[in-house]
Amino acid sequence: MKVISVSVQRCVGCRLCEQWCSYSHNGAVSPTDARIRVLRDLDGERDIPMVCRQCAVPLCAGVCPAGALTRDEKTGAVRVDYNTCAGCGLCVEACPHGAVAVDRNGYPLICDLCGGLPQCAVHCPEGAIRYLRRELVDRDIKISAVRRMGGDR
Repeated sequence: MKVISVSVQRCVGCRLCEQWCSYSHNGAVSPTDARIRVLRDLDGERDIPMVCRQCAVPLCAGVCPAGALTRDEKTGAVRVDYNTCAGCGLCVEACPHGAVAVDRNGYPLICDLCGGLPQCAVHCPEGAIRYLRRELVDRDIKISAVRRMGGDR
């Protein structure tokens, strides 16, 4: 399975990811409808793309009382059944990464990986957003953690 990997160090805050995401889903550029959001850190020094990490065990799906969030068998993405969703917002609260937002109608905006070709990754000019096999992303996270703790890897 592939997931989106974000490199905060490479992000320049151009927000093309938000534009392409909203356009590919809704046919119009409207960053408030994007499933990826670029936020500024508290110091105002870095832009941080926030997007669903497609957790191995998605907590958002586990708390959904309507059962509207399921895993897509083809892409592995968490899918929202808008006909079933009650718009309660529990998925927003449950996401440990702050990656779930809601649209104007109160329905969740969760990355669906654009059916296997995430437009945010395709169009990121800096390579800050990539679509990679989960094991590669997990390996990079572990190596980064070892380095932060003073390891020599």
